[in-house]
Amino acid sequence: MTIRRAILAVLLVAAVVLMAVVISWEPATRAPAGPSTGLKIVVIGVDGLDWFLMRKLLEEGTLPSIASLLKRGLTGELAPALPAIPEVGWTVVARGRGLTENERARLAGTDGRLFGLAPELGKLVAQSGGTALSVGWPASWPVGESEGLVVAPYRPETLIHETGLPAAILSGDALSCSDELVAKVADAVARNEGLCEDEFRRLIFDGGAGDSGWSEHLLAARWAFLSDLTTIDVAASLMADEEPDLTMVCFGGLDAIGHRFLAPAMPSFFPNMPPEYERYGSVLTNYFVFIDSCVERLRRLTDENAVFVICSTYGTHPSFDIPAISGSHSSGPPGVLILRGSNIAQRQRALALTGEDVAPTVLALLGLAIPTDMDGRVVQEALPVGLLRNHPLAYSGEIRPEGIDPRPSDLAAGNALVSERLKTLRAAMARNE
Repeated sequence: MTIRRAILAVLLVAAVVLMAVVISWEPATRAPAGPSTGLKIVVIGVDGLDWFLMRKLLEEGTLPSIASLLKRGLTGELAPALPAIPEVGWTVVARGRGLTENERARLAGTDGRLFGLAPELGKLVAQSGGTALSVGWPASWPVGESEGLVVAPYRPETLIHETGLPAAILSGDALSCSDELVAKVADAVARNEGLCEDEFRRLIFDGGAGDSGWSEHLLAARWAFLSDLTTIDVAASLMADEEPDLTMVCFGGLDAIGHRFLAPAMPSFFPNMPPEYERYGSVLTNYFVFIDSCVERLRRLTDENAVFVICSTYGTHPSFDIPAISGSHSSGPPGVLILRGSNIAQRQRALALTGEDVAPTVLALLGLAIPTDMDGRVVQEALPVGLLRNHPLAYSGEIRPEGIDPRPSDLAAGNALVSERLKTLRAAMARNE
């Protein structure tokens, strides 16, 4: 064999080997990069929060934590998602898009509850390699844990003004969540059952009811307080443990209390109200102060660069149409948006905002891709200076809404235990009237 033929033979073998390598090689699956901006985002939903009464309390200096968020950042009003009930509004905020006709139809047949809808904002963050936490967010329960996403199996029931203790916890149903997470929530519920009455008297209202009507209102206020007291305990504990990129926490008690205690809190709007009823006005104003303390508790768990988003999907305005109910949102009053973070542009006010705008704006703040089928816009005027220069907006394909699971049949099995537990709790609260 000549040298030339030897060289050709070597080259031929090399070509065959190279071809085999090319055919068998598959590109390694790239792991999700995760949030690229390094920011931590905390979204706090407060059902029924309204500039109407909050502005007065801010001027009086009784909401120091929220006031500090307002000093630098963006504020605005969110157009309400109709019908003005929690499950619609908070689902819109979490997904960045409205409900389909099918979802609205199912909503009407499930007593105002959309079971099986996980907060897609949290899912998107988790799927992108980040970590997310959701506590008390309507329409996000029941759902199990997945990689990077923790959803506490605790859903406040203040919508029906009955109890903050969900059937899943009372009946011991883990709903595919880890035993550790269920135990953590159950411990918080049990602990706050014991603390609720004393804390209610210390923080919200230290007195009895003058008549049976106000006795019922105070009982509803205690249930709302127990619900939110448990929510903040669970959220703070999990937030400290998980240190998530995105935290979503929703408080429902202010809405329940606003319905019943707006008149004594703002007597000038209700000239025919007996003067002795004004003593109950402190219930609503003190609850605002309690919510402000919850905001401060979450702020202390983050660094100075964290971005806070406080929002409500509708406000609460004076109502004269429903007996014993003085606060209403049936007319669709706008909600609240406060966005504050390090290096965010100087204090400004934004117009023409909707609940759909929250999700894409949060994704932009994290430097993650925004699904193209989100209905909302990125509120670019709220972004930190230089963020878009270093992290240009990126978009991904459509993320179709998931199917809605039917109401879990296993919840019905715990009804007897739930009823017995509630009787005991009601009796304990009634004794302290």
